[in-house]
This record gives sequence, C-alpha cells and structure tokens, in this order.
Amino acid sequence: MISQNNLLKRSWLIIIQCAEAHRKPRWLPVAKSKIYRIPKRPEISEEERIELLRINNNYKTQMRAIRRFYHEEMIKEKSTRSSSSSEMSQKLEAEDWEQCVKINDNWNAQVALEREERRKNELAKMEEYALARMEAKDRELKEKIEKVSQEIRIQKELSKTFITPENLDEAIDHALANPIDYNFAIDLHGNQFMGKETPANPPKDTAAKSV
Repeated sequence: MISQNNLLKRSWLIIIQCAEAHRKPRWLPVAKSKIYRIPKRPEISEEERIELLRINNNYKTQMRAIRRFYHEEMIKEKSTRSSSSSEMSQKLEAEDWEQCVKINDNWNAQVALEREERRKNELAKMEEYALARMEAKDRELKEKIEKVSQEIRIQKELSKTFITPENLDEAIDHALANPIDYNFAIDLHGNQFMGKETPANPPKDTAAKSV
C-alpha cells in the first residue's frame, strides 16, 4: 500500500503540473480584475532590515574583491602576453624588414641595369640623329655652295658683255650702228610684228599661212 507521505507528494506534483498547464501566458496583458490592485508592501522589522543590509554589503564587498582579483590577474596575463607577443612581433618585423630590404635591393639593381641599358640606347639614338642632321646640313651647304658657284660662273660669263669705261665708246658706236626696236606684238599664231609703225594688216604670206 502507498503511504500517506508518498500520496501527498504525488498529488502535490499533479497539482503543480495542472497549475502550470493552466497558467496564463506571459505575453497576455494583466487581467482587468488586477489592473488597479496594489500589492501590499511587506513589513520588515528593524533587525531584519539591518541584517539584510549587512548581508548585502558583505555580498557587494566580496564580489568587488573577486572582480578586482580577476581584473588584476587579467592585467598580469595581458602584460606577460603583450611582452612575449611584442618580442615575437619585433622579431617578425625585423625578419620582414630584412626580407623587404633584400627585395628592394634586387629591384634597385634590376632597375639600374634597365636604366643603364636605356641610357645606352638613348645615347646611340642621339648620336645617330646628330650624325643624320650633320650629314643633312653638309648636303644642304654643298648644294648652296654649288648653286652659288654656278651663279658666279654665269655672272663671270655675263661680265664679258658688260659695258665698262674702257669699252664705252665702242658700245655707243655699236648701238648707233645697229638700232633695235624692242616694241613688238604677237598674234594668236605666235607671229611677231616688230616696231611701232608696223601696219595693222598683216602681210600676204602671213595671211595665207593663217588661212
């Protein structure tokens, strides 16, 4: 048979489960019958209040000491980690710096070689350009000299026919003996009509040729 205590325990659990099953959900509002109900403030005696205050102060003091302890331990751990990590980071930075310096030196050497090669090519191109310009200038100067020499030769040949003080009288006698009329006209067929007093009607032979 079931004892009375066991029966009470089982019945108590059933009652609790039933109460929990029919409990109002948390998201529902307050019942209308309890809106304006003000719960009565519990009355605590002076001794109990002092005891609760002492217990609360002790709790706060202990929790403050625990927090401070963990804070100090955390600071120590961070300092040790930071010192070790700082040494490690400094070592890594030094290695990285050496590697970067080596890479930079290699780049500088490669760039120096490329720059020297580029300068050689530029100097060769400049020399070729300067030689080409000098040759062009020499050719131009030779052509000018040739033209001037030819003009001088022509003028020397023409200077033989110039009138000078020595042959002035002879030139005057020749001009008087051989008068020349520079007035002439040309028709559409290329015939020349010399002199100012040439008749307007062309000669018969020229007219026959034109027909």
